[in-house]
Amino acid sequence: MQKVKKVLKSDLGKSISSGYLLFIVNNVVALFLTPYMLQFITKEEYGLYILCVDFLAWVGFLEFGTNKVIESKAAHLIVQGNYEGLNKTFNSSFFFQLIVGLMIIPFYFFLITFGISKTQLSHLNIIIILFAISAGLTVFRNLFSSVIIASKKVHLDNRIQLAMNVLNYILILFLVPFVGVLGLAIINLTAIVLMLIRSNYRVKKLFPTFKIDGSLFDKTELKSLVSHGIYFSLGSLATIVLVKLDSFIIGREFGLAEVASYFITIKLFMLLQKVIEMAINNFRPHIAHLYGKKEFGKIKLFYELILFLIICVSTILVSIIIFLNEFFVDLWVGKGYFIGEQFNLLFGFYLISVLITLPSRIVLVSSLYKVKSLNLYRVFEGVLRICIIYALLKLTSINILPISSIISIYLFGILFFHFQLKSYFKINLSTNVKTYLPFITAILLIPLIFIYFDIPNHFNLITIPIISIIFIYFLKMKWNEIKNLSSIVFKS
Repeated sequence: MQKVKKVLKSDLGKSISSGYLLFIVNNVVALFLTPYMLQFITKEEYGLYILCVDFLAWVGFLEFGTNKVIESKAAHLIVQGNYEGLNKTFNSSFFFQLIVGLMIIPFYFFLITFGISKTQLSHLNIIIILFAISAGLTVFRNLFSSVIIASKKVHLDNRIQLAMNVLNYILILFLVPFVGVLGLAIINLTAIVLMLIRSNYRVKKLFPTFKIDGSLFDKTELKSLVSHGIYFSLGSLATIVLVKLDSFIIGREFGLAEVASYFITIKLFMLLQKVIEMAINNFRPHIAHLYGKKEFGKIKLFYELILFLIICVSTILVSIIIFLNEFFVDLWVGKGYFIGEQFNLLFGFYLISVLITLPSRIVLVSSLYKVKSLNLYRVFEGVLRICIIYALLKLTSINILPISSIISIYLFGILFFHFQLKSYFKINLSTNVKTYLPFITAILLIPLIFIYFDIPNHFNLITIPIISIIFIYFLKMKWNEIKNLSSIVFKS
């Protein structure tokens, strides 16, 4: 019992528990709100709403990656007790973001407008403008959030999001029957403004010497941030191509109604992705602190254990979702929204490939190790995906989206990280590291085998007991190392 209390009281324990509380509230409410909203707005209007919200989180590449750099650099400064440096770093980015926020507004408007095929929706331009303003303000919210996360107090950031999201849901629940999509845009903007105010207050409480002051702006510091951040920005742009471009392509090639079907079909997969990403991303500031102390042996322990855990757990859970997804969609919103069995299978294994790269990204980004290469390869991944999609879209229809993702992420993600992590630990620890590449490759070949031999999706359930046996054996062999890792990261 004492060990449980110690875990729950640690920064990581609070971050994980608050993150899952946020996740549960968000997604339980969302599961209810989607069919509720579809009673008052059309499938096309819902597609527009999803498209706008989807891109809110991804136009941040125009901030030139400075917030991503600050999350790691601020952690390094905090562990060194250099709060004067923290103030200079924050302010150098803050005043730069004033320009960035203004740039984002017209860019977002153009991007969404271009991604919509002919439509007669009312107040279309006003709706997009309101979401564009929200996108411009989001970079400031992300900046404050980066400092909070760097302090290892991720739970404080989660609490801010939880309070604002609850308010957002209440407003949607009571106002959507009367205000439609225009009202949803106003509600979203209001929530972001309130989150920004609250985040500013929280940072000042964490760091009493913190202040926003133009005299602390430093061109040299900004140049340093941008020199690293520009590659994160390229990575963010590539992420749009790799992930968010799907709804954009579907909106142009198939219509906004198909965007709604796409979002609903992948809902369970996205929920799983959020569950795993929340747990793993909470380690980011801890890895940054370990890097600041040059404790590379502990970083290696984290990487090897978490990677194998993700490989097994994600494969098992995705296989279950592939089997249940069509029944879930029919039960949730009714027939006519499920895209198809092959898309369902392919998207599931694409998700596995994404989750497998998480531990590598966290280790390298938290260490600011070869940031240039990390994000350039992300760009190559995106370019390859674009080429595959537009070369084969007419032949394969919507299935080319997950197919292109699996191919590109394997070549420029999984293989790239295999060699980068080998180099990282060879340089810093003079030792080799396990990346489990053959095991990963075997798993990602499963959907290709099923499609080539026309095997029904439910036979993928065979994967579950096979991977489960491997996973149990791994836990038995590595149990002492897992306990050692727990003692490291769950310190109060």
